[in-house]
Amino acid sequence: MTMPKLTAVICFANEGEEVENTARGIRETCGDAVDILLINDASTDGLDYESVADRYGCRYLLNEEQIGPAHARHKGASWAKTENIIFLDSHMRFYADGWHRIINDIIDNDPNALYCTRSRPLQRGGLYEGGVVGHGASLVFKAEDFNKSLQPKWNTNSLAVSGTSYIPCILGGNYASRRAYFLGIGGYRGLHRYGGEEALVSIKSWLSGGSCQLIEDVEIGHIYRDAKGAPWSGNIKYYHFNKLTTAAILFDPPDFDHYKAQLKALPEAPHAFKVYESRRHFVTRARRMFQPIRRHPTDYILDLNDAFLRGEKISPV
Repeated sequence: MTMPKLTAVICFANEGEEVENTARGIRETCGDAVDILLINDASTDGLDYESVADRYGCRYLLNEEQIGPAHARHKGASWAKTENIIFLDSHMRFYADGWHRIINDIIDNDPNALYCTRSRPLQRGGLYEGGVVGHGASLVFKAEDFNKSLQPKWNTNSLAVSGTSYIPCILGGNYASRRAYFLGIGGYRGLHRYGGEEALVSIKSWLSGGSCQLIEDVEIGHIYRDAKGAPWSGNIKYYHFNKLTTAAILFDPPDFDHYKAQLKALPEAPHAFKVYESRRHFVTRARRMFQPIRRHPTDYILDLNDAFLRGEKISPV
C-alpha cells in the first residue's frame, strides 16, 4: 500500500463516541489515504479508545499523564511519518470525498504556510442547524482587558469562491501544513497544556516570512464546546499563561509589559504568574529559537490584520 501523504493528528481527552465518529468520517471520505494518529491525553472515562484505533486502522498513543493539547499536538507532529499534517479536534464531520487531495495539492503549491478549512458549526450529535460558517479569523491584539486581548475573532464573510485566501489567523479546529514547516517555525513550543495555540502559530507563520490561508474548497463540521468547556483541568490559568507566553516569545518588551499589566488586574493572575515563573526558561528558550527565522517586525502582522479588518485583501511581502 502506498504511504499516505497526510497524517490527521487527533488529540483528545474524555471525548467518548466522538473519537470514533471522527475516525469513521475520515475513513469514509478518504479511505486509507490519510494516516490517523489518535493521541489519548490520559482519558479517565473508561472507554476503550485503543479498540477504536484498531477498528479504523489508526496509530494510537496514550499519555499516562495529561499534558494538554499544545504538547500533544506538537508531539503528534514529531511522530507523524508523512509529509503533511492536519490537526483535527476529535468531534468533526466530513462532507466531501477526497478532501485530503485538495489539502495536499494546496500545501504542495505553497508549503510555507499554515492552512485551515471553512468551519461548519454543529450542535451536539453532529447536527447542522444553519449557523454561520467560519472563514478563518482576524486577531484582537489589544482590548480593554486581558481576557479579550491576543484573541482570534471569527471571520464570517466569504472571501472567495475557490482556491485559497490569505487570513491573519487560522481557526476552526482543522489546521494543515507541511510537517517540516510547522516544526521549522517552532510549532507550539513554549505553550503549556491548554489554549492559545492559534494565535501563537499564526503570528509566527507571518513573522517568519510565511502566511496563513483559508482553504475555500473544503468545509469540515465542528461540534463546538458548550458551557462545560474543554476537558482539560486548570484551563483558565493555562490559557492566561499561554497568551502571556505568546507576547513574551514574539513581541518587544514594552508590549509584553502591557499584557503583563493587564493580566495583573484579573483574579486568576497569581495562578497564571506562578505557572509563568515555573516555566520561564522554556519561554525564554522558545523566544531565542524563533529569532533566527524571524523575517518581519511585529508591525508587519499588525498592519496585515488591520488591512484585513478593513476588508482589504492581504498577502505576504
